Amino acid sequence: MKRLAVTLAGLVVLAIAVLWPAFQYSSGGPGATETTTITRYLADFTVAANGDLTATETLTVEFPYGKHGIFRFFDRADPSSPHARRDPHDISVTMDGAPEPFALSTKSGGRYVVARIGDPNVTLVPGAHTYTIAYRIDGVLEPGTDSARTQFYWNLIPGGWAQEIDQARLTVHLPAPITSSPPVQCAVGAGATTGCSRVVTEGRQNLVVTTGPLAPRTPVTIKAGLPIPTPPAGTTIPWSARWDPVLGDSVPALVVVLLLAAVSGAVGALVAHSAHERQPAYPLQYAPPDGVGPAEAMYVVTETVDNQAFVASLLWAAQQGAIDLTRDGDTWTITDKAGEAGWAKLDPVTAAVAPLLGGPGGTFRASRGDVTSGKALQSRIAQFEAETRDWGKQNGYLTRAGLGAAGTLLTVGALFGVVAFGFFNWFGMSVTALIPGLFAVAALPLLLPSSRTKRTAAGRDLWSRLGGFRRVLSTPSSKERFDFAGRQELYTAYIPWAVAFGCADEWAKKYRTEVGTEPPVPAYFAGYYAGDHTGNYVNQMVGDFSSTVASSISAYQATQSHSSGGGGGFSGGGGGGGGGGGSW
Repeated sequence: MKRLAVTLAGLVVLAIAVLWPAFQYSSGGPGATETTTITRYLADFTVAANGDLTATETLTVEFPYGKHGIFRFFDRADPSSPHARRDPHDISVTMDGAPEPFALSTKSGGRYVVARIGDPNVTLVPGAHTYTIAYRIDGVLEPGTDSARTQFYWNLIPGGWAQEIDQARLTVHLPAPITSSPPVQCAVGAGATTGCSRVVTEGRQNLVVTTGPLAPRTPVTIKAGLPIPTPPAGTTIPWSARWDPVLGDSVPALVVVLLLAAVSGAVGALVAHSAHERQPAYPLQYAPPDGVGPAEAMYVVTETVDNQAFVASLLWAAQQGAIDLTRDGDTWTITDKAGEAGWAKLDPVTAAVAPLLGGPGGTFRASRGDVTSGKALQSRIAQFEAETRDWGKQNGYLTRAGLGAAGTLLTVGALFGVVAFGFFNWFGMSVTALIPGLFAVAALPLLLPSSRTKRTAAGRDLWSRLGGFRRVLSTPSSKERFDFAGRQELYTAYIPWAVAFGCADEWAKKYRTEVGTEPPVPAYFAGYYAGDHTGNYVNQMVGDFSSTVASSISAYQATQSHSSGGGGGFSGGGGGGGGGGGSW
């Protein structure tokens, strides 16, 4: 169930990463406050019988001091033809009659093609300069939406020009006579249906539109019906422009990405499966196996070892008479009680606690916020954890699984790939995040420390028996009974095991239910009395000691951080030919 929940959570995050660019999709072009003015805007559009458009725009721009040139951006999306992409090509630019350098780039996930016209190392002389921008766009004719068979629906002046335009003259040459019904429609302004003061039809195949002053970002749009079959469209894609940042603008490329993602996910699943183990049956066990201590049991069952295992080992050493545990306020004192003989009868991992005391008869004090004891505890616990893992391998209970630590690194790297390819959209096609993403989702279990090891046949047998013992300690009496009659001492003897398995509370409730009285207090819980704490002393003792350990270590780590420095219809602005420009 946990693996399924982790996988579902991973899929949700991956879906957000892939779809994020679509959520951020903008229907408008760049905006800016302009200090230049277009004093004259001339444009000539010729539409061929095959639907290809040849356009020439001649702009006279009045510049202040400090400018390098202008920019022109082309909107590849066409609201009247959602699957079309109006890609400009064969772009050329002159300024004052001489070729002018320009650089092409894309913005907004590839929706806009931007031509930055001018030299960044050259500042223009203030005054009027005339730019001529020529370009071609394929397949701009589309099926008519009224009674016409075909239509030309175009922004003769796109709505993204940031400058004021003093006057404009726009000429259109069509491949066939314009149908008389409906007449040519012309609009000035986004969302408008009228506004063109003068539209002259010359020979029924040519239009001339003139305007007076235009405010910034004011499109001039026409729609003309043609009595000819609609020629093949230019670039078309099965999805709308909103999905270009997600799916890209090439069906073959999308297919390749999806195939690579499927392979990546399959590889991730195989790698994760190599580290997965099926849980064995847990037959009832009323005593722990001989020769195994609480920390070792925790490691075999969970493949992890932590501070809780260390505390359980201390309790087990106290239960077996090797040490005394006493508490005075916020200070815990651990005292060697029986010397080497006391430690010799314990399992090797519990005996690994002994160096903390410094030898026979030694004492160790741990206080909240004490840096010295924190340093010693941190060092001893780190060695204790390493010795526990070594015990599992040396005794043939656990072995390396799958890719080991390399699997963790691969999964983390794949997660970084999801962020780079999805949220930051490095390739302008966020679906590429599926390639590392499906691997990461399938391999998420590799991030668990337990994924680096796998139990051997002997380890699975021991896992089954220890799991059965944990089942007895943790399961309510209504399901699994434990006969305390005549052996109440087993309750206190098994407390260290319940602490290691994380079920001390359940173990106390089980005693209370079966016997009808509060659980007995272990002799080594000095300072705790059943009358004062009424059955909660186990959790209180473990919590007090664990928090003391954590506080001491935190105090030490804080000193280290400090010392190291921290760390359909018609409206203006519809149709193709979107875009605009400004100065820079």
